[in-house]
Amino acid sequence: MTLELRNLTKVFGGGGKRVVRAVDDVSFTIPEGATFGLLGESGSGKSTLARMIPRLIEPTSGEVIFHGKSLTRLPERDMRGVREQIQMVFQNPFSSLNPRMTVRELIGEPLLVHKRASGAALDNQVRDMMKLVGLNPEHTHRFPHEFSGGQRQRIGIARAIILQPKVLILDEPTSALDVSVQAQVLNLLIDLQRTLKLTYLLITHDLTVVRYMCDEVALMYLGKIVEQGTVEQIFKAPKHPYTQALLHDIPSIDPSQRMLEQVSLEADIVSAPWSGRGCRFSPRCPAAQVGECRTVEPPLVTVGDGQIAACHLVQTVLT
Repeated sequence: MTLELRNLTKVFGGGGKRVVRAVDDVSFTIPEGATFGLLGESGSGKSTLARMIPRLIEPTSGEVIFHGKSLTRLPERDMRGVREQIQMVFQNPFSSLNPRMTVRELIGEPLLVHKRASGAALDNQVRDMMKLVGLNPEHTHRFPHEFSGGQRQRIGIARAIILQPKVLILDEPTSALDVSVQAQVLNLLIDLQRTLKLTYLLITHDLTVVRYMCDEVALMYLGKIVEQGTVEQIFKAPKHPYTQALLHDIPSIDPSQRMLEQVSLEADIVSAPWSGRGCRFSPRCPAAQVGECRTVEPPLVTVGDGQIAACHLVQTVLT
């Protein structure tokens, strides 16, 4: 077991201000060497959750367990070593790289910060990383603006893996790139995972990326996981109306499954706000009932072999 989240929660506000539960009681486990996808629209809490894992944002409650150790209980001084093992690749390579630093400085900085290497040894490791991610090692003295978007993301990936971490958190790693470049970066990540034996947490809103990359996927809505299962389960037999709405235009969904027909997301999270009572998805769900759906928040229940969903209508969907 590499990484486990137990009831992780983040609350913003309070003290007279509006309280927002950006992440609310989220739990899941990522086996070593696997790719776990976290799927959802903007505002669902995915990035907040990702940043709580290495404690870039402090959780309000809950635990992050890494190799049997609770990270949320560690003193801040001890997190330095943990962050060597858990690295992040950010969404936008145009804003996540300091434009005043050369590629050598950008990729080599983690080695200096963690006192791993300097001088010629650092130069050699930077060139090795550039080769590994498909960049020309002769370009170490160039600046980010001299590279394309795909090349900049490769620089970000090289920077993340130079400390030889165990876990990479990939926060929308291809959403800022052209479609033609996205596949190249995804294939690079797959190759690196096999070569370096990495474990991935992939944050995305892109269904095709999830299907291509992931072993298991959880769907988040307003801070909560509403469905989780293997990629095959989610794409062939989604149980939650939100999952069905995201997937209903994909022709590969198993037609033998009796699911809610023509579930669509006409509104968005902002224009159909949740009242704070009942199911979080009920303001947008065409099948929501006036009773339980509006007043009682549904728990996550088992709906298949390891597949779970939080919906009062889940039994109706299954029958």
